[in-house]
Amino acid sequence: MALPKILALDLATRIGWAVGAPDEEPVYGTHPLPSASASLGRFGDAYDQWLLDRLTFFQPGLVIFEAPFVSGTGNANTARKLMGLCWQTEIACYRRETRCLEHNNSSVKAAFAGNGRADKDEMVAAAKRRGWNPKDDNAADALGLWCCAVRTVAPKHAERFNLRVVGRKAA
Repeated sequence: MALPKILALDLATRIGWAVGAPDEEPVYGTHPLPSASASLGRFGDAYDQWLLDRLTFFQPGLVIFEAPFVSGTGNANTARKLMGLCWQTEIACYRRETRCLEHNNSSVKAAFAGNGRADKDEMVAAAKRRGWNPKDDNAADALGLWCCAVRTVAPKHAERFNLRVVGRKAA
C-alpha cells in the first residue's frame, strides 16, 4: 500500500513547497504571491487558489507548515499576511479533511542543516547535500520541513535524510 503524500509549506510571500510520499523523492519549488503592496484580500485569494489547486492535484495525507515568526517583521501588514497564510492553510485542510501540523523553524533548521540558526545559504547547501537542487531558500526550507515531517510520521523512511548519511556529522 502506498504511503500518503506529505505537502510541506514554507509560508511567505514566496511560498516554498515540497511534496511526496515518505518512501519517494519529493518534488519541490517556489510560488510567488502578489507583491507586499497588494491588498490583503488579493494576497489571501491568490494563496487560497494556489493551495486548493495543490491539495486537489497532490491529494496529500498531511500538510505541514512552518510556525510563523512574526517578531521583527517590520509592520502589522506583514504580520497579518504571515498569520493569514497559516489560518488559510488550516481552514483549507479542515475543509478537505486533511491532517495539518505546524513545525518550529529552528527545529527544522537544526534537523536539516545541523544548526537551529542556519541561514538561507546553509539551508540551500543542506538540500544540495541530499541531492536536491532548490532554486532558492524558500524551496530549501520546504524540503527541510518535508524531511522533518517524514521523521515524524514515517521514521523508518527518515534515515536517508540523517546528516551522518549525507556526509556531515549530526548536531
